[in-house]
Amino acid sequence: MKSIEKAIQILQYLSNVKRSVGINELSLELSFPKSTVHRILNSLLSYSLVDQEKETSKYRLGLGILEYSNSFYNTFDLRQIAKPILEKLCNKTKLTTFLTVWHNGHSVCIDSIIPSKNTNTQLFVDIGREMPFHCTASAKVLLAYQSPEIIKRIINEGPLNKYTPKTIIDSKKLEKHLLEIRQKNFAICDEELERGVRAIAAPIKNINGEVIASITITGLLSRISFGDNIEKFILIVTQAAKEVSKILGYKEENFYKEK
Repeated sequence: MKSIEKAIQILQYLSNVKRSVGINELSLELSFPKSTVHRILNSLLSYSLVDQEKETSKYRLGLGILEYSNSFYNTFDLRQIAKPILEKLCNKTKLTTFLTVWHNGHSVCIDSIIPSKNTNTQLFVDIGREMPFHCTASAKVLLAYQSPEIIKRIINEGPLNKYTPKTIIDSKKLEKHLLEIRQKNFAICDEELERGVRAIAAPIKNINGEVIASITITGLLSRISFGDNIEKFILIVTQAAKEVSKILGYKEENFYKEK
C-alpha cells in the first residue's frame, strides 16, 4: 500500500508541475529515496503512466493516464463543452467527427461521434488514439501552432513513417507544410494516413490564444471531394472550431489575425 501511495504522489507531482522532472527533484521534493523513485517510475513506465524523454532522461505524465481513465474523458471540461458542437457538426456533415487535444507533446483523440445512419460507410476513430503528427489533419493543425523549437524536436524525434504514397516523410517539406497550415487556419489529410480517406481539421484556441485542441471531420474520398464540396466542409469545420474557441474565451475577431 505504501508503494501505491508513493506512486500516486509522484503522479500528482508530475501533474502539478506541468513539465518534465528528474529523479533528483522527485526524491528531494517528495522526500523519497532515489532508489524508491527509480523503482516506482520504472513500474509506471511499463504501463505508460509516465514517459521518459530521451534527451534529458526526465519524466512526464504518459498517455496511459488518458487511455486507462474513462473518468477523465467523462469529466474533462473541454470534452463536455465541445460535445454539443461535435454532435451538430456530425449531423450537419453526416461525417465522423472527433476532438483531439495536445497532451505533453502528443496528439490524442478524446471524443468521437459517428453518424447514426449509413454506419457501414463511416469511419471509426477510437477515443484514446494517438494521432501521428505528420499525416493526420487533427494532429498537423495542433503541431503547426507550437513553437519552432517544439516543431523541430517532434519532427526529429523519430522516423516519419510512410503510411501511403502521399505521406510526408521529408522533415523540411513537413515544416513548410505546417507553416502553410498555420497561415490557412485549417489542415487537410489527403490520403496521407489511409488510402481513400480525407479529413479536415481546424484549431481550437483558449482565452490566451493558445491552440489546445482541434476539431476534425473525416470520410471517404467520395464524401469529401475537392472543389466546392471541400470548400463548404472547410467553412463548416472552421466555424465549429471558432464556436468552441469562443466558449473558451477566445475573441472571434482575432481568430484569423494570428500567424
